[in-house]
Amino acid sequence: MKFIKKFDKTAIIFGDEKISYLKLLSNVKNYTEYLHIEEGEKVAIFSENRPEYVYAFLGIWQKKGICNPIDAANNYDELLYVLKDSEPKFIFVSNKTQNLVKKVIEENNLKIKIINYEEIELKSYKEEELEEIYLLEPEKVCLILYTSGTTGDPKGVMLTQDNIIAQIESLDKYKMYEKSDVFISLLPLHHILPLLGTAIMPLYFGATIVFLQELSSDKIKEALIKNKVTMFIGVPRLYEVFYRGIMAKIEASKISTFVFNLAKKINSEKIRKKLFKKIHDGFGGNIKFLISGGAKLDLEISKAFSTFGFKMVEGYGMTETAPIISFTKPNNIKNGKVGSPLDGVEVKISDEGEILVKGRNVMKGYYKKEKETREIFTEDGWLKTGDLGEIDEDNYIKITGRKKEMIVLSNGKNIDPVSVEQEILRFSKGLIEEIGVIDNNNHLNAIIYPNFNFIKEKEISNISETIKNSIIEKYNIKALPYKKILDFKITQTELPKTKLGKLRRFKLKELLHENETEKNIIEEPSYREYKVLKDFISTLSTKIIKPTSHLELDLALDSLDMVELKAFISTAYGVDISDKDFTEHMIVEEMAKYLKEKSNTNVIDTDINWKEILNKGKNIELPKTHILLLFFKYLTSPILKLYFRFTKKGIERLSKKTVIFVGNHQSFVDSFAILSALPNKILKNTYFLAKIKHFDNRVMKSIANRSNIVIVDINKNLKETLQESAEILKKGKNLVIFPEGTRTVDGNLGEFKKAFAILSKELGVDIQPFVIRGAYKSMPRGKKIPRPTKIELEFLEKISPKNLDIEVIVKETRTKIDKILKK
Repeated sequence: MKFIKKFDKTAIIFGDEKISYLKLLSNVKNYTEYLHIEEGEKVAIFSENRPEYVYAFLGIWQKKGICNPIDAANNYDELLYVLKDSEPKFIFVSNKTQNLVKKVIEENNLKIKIINYEEIELKSYKEEELEEIYLLEPEKVCLILYTSGTTGDPKGVMLTQDNIIAQIESLDKYKMYEKSDVFISLLPLHHILPLLGTAIMPLYFGATIVFLQELSSDKIKEALIKNKVTMFIGVPRLYEVFYRGIMAKIEASKISTFVFNLAKKINSEKIRKKLFKKIHDGFGGNIKFLISGGAKLDLEISKAFSTFGFKMVEGYGMTETAPIISFTKPNNIKNGKVGSPLDGVEVKISDEGEILVKGRNVMKGYYKKEKETREIFTEDGWLKTGDLGEIDEDNYIKITGRKKEMIVLSNGKNIDPVSVEQEILRFSKGLIEEIGVIDNNNHLNAIIYPNFNFIKEKEISNISETIKNSIIEKYNIKALPYKKILDFKITQTELPKTKLGKLRRFKLKELLHENETEKNIIEEPSYREYKVLKDFISTLSTKIIKPTSHLELDLALDSLDMVELKAFISTAYGVDISDKDFTEHMIVEEMAKYLKEKSNTNVIDTDINWKEILNKGKNIELPKTHILLLFFKYLTSPILKLYFRFTKKGIERLSKKTVIFVGNHQSFVDSFAILSALPNKILKNTYFLAKIKHFDNRVMKSIANRSNIVIVDINKNLKETLQESAEILKKGKNLVIFPEGTRTVDGNLGEFKKAFAILSKELGVDIQPFVIRGAYKSMPRGKKIPRPTKIELEFLEKISPKNLDIEVIVKETRTKIDKILKK
């Protein structure tokens, strides 16, 4: 096959430089002069994307060598592993990568010669002196590419000339690549997808490649517009970033949201393009196809880009298949499916649901790894992809999961973690940047890397509770019981991924069980502001406190702890810190530096005076009527008795004395059970705390104001909520508090937050514990219609705060409730 021809046009654009096909062949000839190799010897490339990468690559093929592209982001150990495994004779480098290569080679006595792009002298050749480049030995290995290592050490995939030729011939049938096309090369060329898609194939068809001198959003946009780019190849992670940015702008406007929903119903690419012209202009305005590969693309994202008027072509493959197995044909795009197999590629589904492949595109094997090569093929020669899938009536493939990643619970249920992650991200609305779902003790856990810029912008001071209440709970309500997330951990660092953005799942357990005591000891600041702050935080958290600790994510301070900390800062430092400044300084040392700068007084050690805080509340005007409470009581009591066989116990333990009702929270039925159980004389003087998300519109707020409901915002005004609660109690009214903060996930009693104990202790108000049983079985999270299960509410003996400290009040109340609950 004639591979690179003498086209009379531009081959490569780099900044303002335009390199013709003749200049390209001339530069390749120069590079071959530096390569003293025999046929079949290996040559590595270790550099960033740039025109010289292409010269080196084609020069190696021209000399009948085997090209070994290496990830330019590799560290010392990763580079050493590949060089020792592949044993190249030469390695091409740039000024950016040369020092690391020299160090690895010299310290390990490797016999590899370095060729630096910058030291190659480029001579000019006449056209008649230039040779076109051919691929004439189909069975010969021409590439060794190392896999990303999602499950361990990378393996060298040996690809032959025919593997490459088969891909070119198959795609040529559909005219995906044309001479008039302009490609932008964003993804690193050590991966087969960008190497084939944005370098090898464009040059074969006589198209133009654009390399960037700087990878920034502004430079990408500028290059797309300036060079009239027609083909954009990216990985799902890149499209996810675009999608989130675009949708955030759309959802910020009611008109844009209306247009987006309208466009979904208009099955006209032409009209959709006009409706979303600004988005197309952002991609340069000339895009023919958006191509996604390297991993599974979320269905919602592919549908969204179709709604914007783009042709989203999704490919499926792997390094071992050079890489394309299938792709969606431009005139038959099915969102959520990865198209039909290329010509000459056979695909079938095994009895276990795994996708198996045969064809000219399948690799020769793993370099120096015969055992691994045998293991990836079936006895009759089919390549095992490791992916699970289905094939429809049009021979289109749908990826349903990754075999090694599937979570198998003890009850035999199989769960695809990717689908769970994508579903949770749909509830995220920008709050979650990355998520990984894993099995922990036969339950699903999630590791979450939040969007910290979003958190600062929205002034979210309680990240964990916000994620739990607005995302995880919403997901759990809709999820099947075995797919619910029962616990999650928030991390301050990005999740471990390959260079193409695939999650390295085998490393997630390390994050989940990360041991603080094993982390490196960091030298601590010596100034007084830091020491005083650290000493106070140590009274709130049992975790190891370091300068880099995040107040919430590392030290587990909850919203009430934050109130204490703010009060301490005001007293000890004389600084009334705003919510915005507080959320922007959540790292211990950052907070200490901020306080050092802002404090104008001598820093003093002090205890928190809760009584003083509670007494600073404004006088509140209570609702003039409790009529809706009685209305809801008389409306729901018959239903409770008939449908749930509701019973109440311990009524004799109630009195007219002001109390704080404290109980477990099992379901949405709980509040109605309390309404039904309390005598009217006590009920009319009883107030309830409720989350603002349940009362976020005018109608619900009106109901709250007529039902003795105090609305709580977990991110703002918690101090004011405490003060308001104190005012209610000081007026001789009762308060109902569920100290778990949310409904139980599994029926067991959760940890108690101490707000109720502070109110009890400082105001001298007794605790009236109560226990609800049966409500969880009747209506667990996610169930819309309750089962007719027997529900019981029992009032327990009062607990007096006299002679008890706050922690003891919390412990004694929880123990008392838990004991009855477990009977």
